[in-house]
Amino acid sequence: INFMSGLFGALAALFIYLLTLRMTAAWREGDEAPPAWIRAAGGLVATFFIAFSDTFWINSIEAEVYALSAFLMGFVLYLALDWAKHADQPRGNALVYLILYLLSLAVGFHLGTVLVFPGFFVLALLIREKSFTDLDLWLVGAALALFLGSTILHMPDTLLVVGTLAILAAGVWLALPTRYGGRGHRPFVLYSLALFALGLSVHVFLLIRAGQHPAINEADPANWANLWAVLRREQYPFQLPTERKAALAWQFGHFFHYLGAQFRMPGEAAFSLGSFQFHAGRALTAIPLGLGMLGMLIQWFREKKHWAALFTVLIINTLGLVLFLNFSDQEVRERDYFYANGFYYYAVFIGLGTVGLLDSLRRERKRALWAGLLAVVLVIASLGPLKQHWFTHDRSQNLIARDYAYNMLEPLEPNAVIFTNGDNDTFPLWYIQEVEGFRKDVRVVNLSLLNTAWYMQQLRDDPPQVPIAWQNADLDEVATHYYRLEDGRIIQPRDEVINHLFITAQKRGWEKTPFYFAVTIPRETLEPYLPYCSMEGMVYRMTLTEGKDQVNIPKLEENLEHVFEWRGIFTDGPSSEGEAWQESADSASILSKVPPPDDPGLTLPSFYKEPTITHLIQNYAAAWSRLAIELDREGPGLTPDPEGAVRAMEMASLIREDLTPVVLYLGYLYMKNGEPERAMSTYEHYLEREPDNWQLWARYAQAAEGADDRQRVVQALRQVIAINPDYEPAYLSLVDYVVSYFPSVQNLRNLREQLAQYMVRNPDNTSIRERLRLLDEVLAGESPSASPDSGGATP
Repeated sequence: INFMSGLFGALAALFIYLLTLRMTAAWREGDEAPPAWIRAAGGLVATFFIAFSDTFWINSIEAEVYALSAFLMGFVLYLALDWAKHADQPRGNALVYLILYLLSLAVGFHLGTVLVFPGFFVLALLIREKSFTDLDLWLVGAALALFLGSTILHMPDTLLVVGTLAILAAGVWLALPTRYGGRGHRPFVLYSLALFALGLSVHVFLLIRAGQHPAINEADPANWANLWAVLRREQYPFQLPTERKAALAWQFGHFFHYLGAQFRMPGEAAFSLGSFQFHAGRALTAIPLGLGMLGMLIQWFREKKHWAALFTVLIINTLGLVLFLNFSDQEVRERDYFYANGFYYYAVFIGLGTVGLLDSLRRERKRALWAGLLAVVLVIASLGPLKQHWFTHDRSQNLIARDYAYNMLEPLEPNAVIFTNGDNDTFPLWYIQEVEGFRKDVRVVNLSLLNTAWYMQQLRDDPPQVPIAWQNADLDEVATHYYRLEDGRIIQPRDEVINHLFITAQKRGWEKTPFYFAVTIPRETLEPYLPYCSMEGMVYRMTLTEGKDQVNIPKLEENLEHVFEWRGIFTDGPSSEGEAWQESADSASILSKVPPPDDPGLTLPSFYKEPTITHLIQNYAAAWSRLAIELDREGPGLTPDPEGAVRAMEMASLIREDLTPVVLYLGYLYMKNGEPERAMSTYEHYLEREPDNWQLWARYAQAAEGADDRQRVVQALRQVIAINPDYEPAYLSLVDYVVSYFPSVQNLRNLREQLAQYMVRNPDNTSIRERLRLLDEVLAGESPSASPDSGGATP
């Protein structure tokens, strides 16, 4: 499947080249079209820009259908342009039949591929001399619109049946000879509908496959009713675009942000022009965007019919989708892939703009030299996104998702059941079970799917089975149970199923079916079960013992130290701009002092960790942190392990060194173990990255106090107050230190002014009022002397 994405991504890029050649071949000034070398240069520029663009590249390396969709959309548009040359010939009808058949096949993998048809529709309307009539075209278009209306808009079945019968009747009437009251043997509509239906028949494969009860069988289309529900996409309820989920200005602005990110050019230098600030890479992105706009303009003047077809599919797949999809400003992930085909067609305009620019330069200068030089420059420039996106789009060393699945499944008891939350924590587990055949005795239960009757039935019937005792009728009823408790919590069908599983397991023998929850499940979902959960690393194990924050320390330590695989975890991640974080000297020194777990993956080169990956990795840091807290815990029957706690927290900081709680606790452990200088060094390292983190400054002051570095104590406390002027403990400590060690008049007066400002904001604070009185006494000479030169240098 991964190879398929790469293959069709390459073929889709090829069709950008071919479309550029085909459309510019129709440009004529007199009898002369642009020279072949100019058209080839334009095709290369367009091809390179799209091949290495952000979304297209990602789609071509993921096990997804978007690359195949792009290939077919390019192929169909190319066939449409070829048809335009033979529209009045018998071959023309054959090309149209092929287009319709390909589009119906495309429905089997991505419904959005059909959105290329409006481009052909507009082109066919504009061409007067063709082998079928406009009425034929409108009837075929109406049939496709009816199909899309049924699958996307969920129109009533009655309307679908009536509309289909009406179009079929019209097709039969057109096909009948005139002696039978028809229109003289025009079977175009009937042939078109038959081929479209033939293409849709590939969905019968879903019926056959589901009947074999495969391990992954979403929606269970094992009968005609379920298959029809899949075809109509009933799991995605239609919402009126008129009810906007976000402001139109935001939605369009977000789309144009995606568009600009596609062809981002390299260059980190920044420069200013007056009051305007420019980023070199973003400024250079104007090259492809400008060429695309130029291509729209030139194509309009050179060949309006082709322009209409291309512009139609571009608008529908970009701004049209912005209006229809109606994304909110709180989406759970980036949605740029929905506009991928729009970006694809924009690349054709980039090629057209390049050809137009080069051809105009050639004509104006009367020689090809200048055009040739510019062509070389533009072809080289079109490779800019390759350099810019290489780091963020290179997956060759990224094994984190695979190892995440291994680390979650390997420690589980035989025949276990593990509950997962959604896509990101389920698909890796399904991969390693079904592709690598690893731990297939474990049943993965996805809580997002557990609200559906078909999924409950699969869990009950298909191995490895879970202890569900309900019949099908019971499952259908449970799947409708949604109600709200008095405290506002919503009880879903999955909650009833989980409770039923636990009750049934207890009756059959609790030890026969070990239950686990993935740590990726939101806390509010876990809340009812947490008192009975014991943490073991990447999972919580369900027990019969009630307690608070239970941890199986030996199991947790064993998993982290000897079971888990860490390939790539300890390599550096990216910055927000996609640059590598180079491994710091501090990180290397910490790791050299503390032996890492088995095979930590430090030999792997640095690679990009996208937000989903960095969020997943955070769970490893949380596991090490939890181990550190448990090893540091003191109390009856507990034996603290200070060195082990430090080591565990150091590992957490190596995994996610940007997590403030980890840094704070690590410094605390250093101080507790009598190493305040090491705590100071740790805080200094992170303060370079977060200079405005007042909590880090407060802990730094404590570490400096432990190291008896009085000047740095005062400096750190002043930083705390500057960042968080309402943090009372900083004032109290600062007064004590200044009065005791740095009681110069200037220091005391400055500090008094700060306390006075604090009292204006907090007039009822008695502690600060007492410190203010103390300062007044010192300044008045009634307490330990304060002189202009006392206390040494001002810190």
